[in-house]
Amino acid sequence: MIARANGASLAELAGAWLDWKNTAKPSPNTVRARRYDLVAIGELLLAAPVEAMDSVDRFDAVLGQLSLADLHRDAIVAAFAVYADDHSASSIRRVRSTWHGFCKWLIVHHEALDQNPIDYIEAPTSAKWRPKPIDRTDLAQVIAAAQTSSPTARNPWPELERALCAVFVGAGVRVGEAVALRAGDVHRTPDEVAKLHVTGKGAKTRTVPIPPEVVHAVDRYLADRTERHGKVRNTDPLFVRVSGEPLTTKVIDYLVGGWFRRAGIAPPKGALGHSLRHTYATMLIDQGGTVPELQRLLGHSDMSTTQAYIDVAAAGIEQTALSNPARHLLAPPND
Repeated sequence: MIARANGASLAELAGAWLDWKNTAKPSPNTVRARRYDLVAIGELLLAAPVEAMDSVDRFDAVLGQLSLADLHRDAIVAAFAVYADDHSASSIRRVRSTWHGFCKWLIVHHEALDQNPIDYIEAPTSAKWRPKPIDRTDLAQVIAAAQTSSPTARNPWPELERALCAVFVGAGVRVGEAVALRAGDVHRTPDEVAKLHVTGKGAKTRTVPIPPEVVHAVDRYLADRTERHGKVRNTDPLFVRVSGEPLTTKVIDYLVGGWFRRAGIAPPKGALGHSLRHTYATMLIDQGGTVPELQRLLGHSDMSTTQAYIDVAAAGIEQTALSNPARHLLAPPND
């Protein structure tokens, strides 16, 4: 095994590492990002530039020219230094993580490196992440704007926009999760709360209870979609465009951006659908939701991510703390 690794190109080794990582069922975005990260540093390790080509061919063209001998400390440090010149701190951290995992696999599984060269790359410090919810007044205006399509839209589909808004506000899904939803993921059972089956990061699934208002909006959209495009199968994407093609994250951001514009509200930075997810979470906290409950509903693997919503919803938490009836037992007696 060691001899084969030492004689293989980085394209072969990186491909084997990606196959090994894929057994954990990462999301398509994670798979693409890992391939991009490997190629990005690989290009900088090469002395000569590689002509433009598609991502699959580029992976082989770049990493196919490299071997284990190219993964020495000085070359890696120099490559990351160049990469850091025109990339954000978050991109540098992600690429460093990808390469650290790859090199660690080479050490543990193949004994092909004496040490991990990525240990010599200092990762940028990360600013504390904070959710970006909008307040209730702004949310009401955004929801109202989502009830009708843009007056300038060539092919308006208000039922779609209402349903999409309802799922963001009423289920707190990520934008990518909304794209991945299937029609059969909405589970309706008589005399029970309806559930939304969500596939999140790392292909992890969760079940989110959804209120009748969300189900109603989705059902109206599906009825209208049936009239437009015929029967909807359970395996079909839940959200599609007027053309019948699945929605993409780019299209969703465009639609959500339209809601903010029509509401006259400056949209927050980042994926706009995420601001509605953040609002969903902070409102649940204000209503007494616990961190474990919220972690489960949002699909967070790390409770510290969920804890950030507590900090944002500090006002609601303070009111909850002050509502403790025991405080009256502590009141000093009247003089």
